Amino acid sequence: MDHLAAFSTALHADSDRPEHLALLIGKLIDPALDVDSYVRRLNELADQVEQRLPVGALGRAKAEALIATLHGEYAFFGNDENYYEASNSFLHRVLDTRLGLPITLCLLYTAVGRRLGIRLRGLGLPGHFMLEFRDVNGVWILDPFHGKVLAPEELSHYLSQMFHQSIRISVSLEQYFTDTSSWILRILNNLRTVYISQHRLDDALSVLNYMVTVDPEAANLWRDRGLLHYGLQNMLAAENDLRRYFLHRNRLHLFTGESELAFSGVALGGWLPEAEQKPSQEDQRVLFVLKQIREGIRRLN
Repeated sequence: MDHLAAFSTALHADSDRPEHLALLIGKLIDPALDVDSYVRRLNELADQVEQRLPVGALGRAKAEALIATLHGEYAFFGNDENYYEASNSFLHRVLDTRLGLPITLCLLYTAVGRRLGIRLRGLGLPGHFMLEFRDVNGVWILDPFHGKVLAPEELSHYLSQMFHQSIRISVSLEQYFTDTSSWILRILNNLRTVYISQHRLDDALSVLNYMVTVDPEAANLWRDRGLLHYGLQNMLAAENDLRRYFLHRNRLHLFTGESELAFSGVALGGWLPEAEQKPSQEDQRVLFVLKQIREGIRRLN
C-alpha cells in the first residue's frame, strides 16, 4: 500500500481532524499500523474523560479538570527524560506509552476535547506548544506537557521562567494559532530533526516526502529534500528537487545557468524582482551542491 498516497488523500479530507493525519504518519515506523483501532482508542478515552469531568464546569475550572484527568489520572506526561526520542512525535506511540512532546500531547488533548465539544486551539508559542481554551467565562492556556493551566497574562512570565530568558507574548494570541497543515508540518519537522541528528538520512528523507506533500509550494522543503538525496547519492532525484527549489523561488535561470533572466516583470524605482536579484548566500551554497550533483551524474553516464 502506498502510505504517502493515503496520507495525501486524507490531507484534503481531514482538515478538522489533525489527529487522523498524525496517526497516518505513524506508518513511517509501523507500516501495518491499524489507524482505525487508535481512532477507537481516542473515542474510548474521550468517553472515559467525559465521565470524570464535573458537570457544568466552566472557565478555569473546566480547563483544570481536563488537565487533572488526562495529566493527573491518565498520566499523559511530557517525556522529559527522553525528549528527543522519535517515538514522542508519533501519536499512536504517545497513546501507547503516555509520553510525548508538547505538540503531540496538545494534539491528543485537542482530539479528546473535540469529541466532548470542548474547543481547544493549538498555540505555536516561542519554544513551546500549548493550547487555548475559550468559553463564556474567559480564555485559558493549557500546557499538557507540564500539566498547567494559565491565564493569558501569565504566559510571558511562565515561558521566561521555563527558558531562563525574557520572552514576551503578544496580548493577541491569534498570531500563534496553528491550523492543521502547520500542526502536521511542525510534528514532521521535529521528527526530521531527530533523524538527521541521528544520521538516519533515509528516515529523514521519508519524513520530507510527507512534508512536501503537506506544503508543495515551500521552496525550502524542496531544497532540503534535494540536499538529502545528494547525501544519499540519489543524484537525479537531488537535481530534480533543486530544480523545484529554484522554480518556486522564481530563479529557475540560476538552475539552468541561462544568462537571460526568466522574469518578465519590469523594475520600477530601482526595485528588482526576486528573479533579477543577485543570488543569495543560500542560493550560492545550493548552486555549489548542484555543481557536485551534475558532476556525479556525468560520471555515472
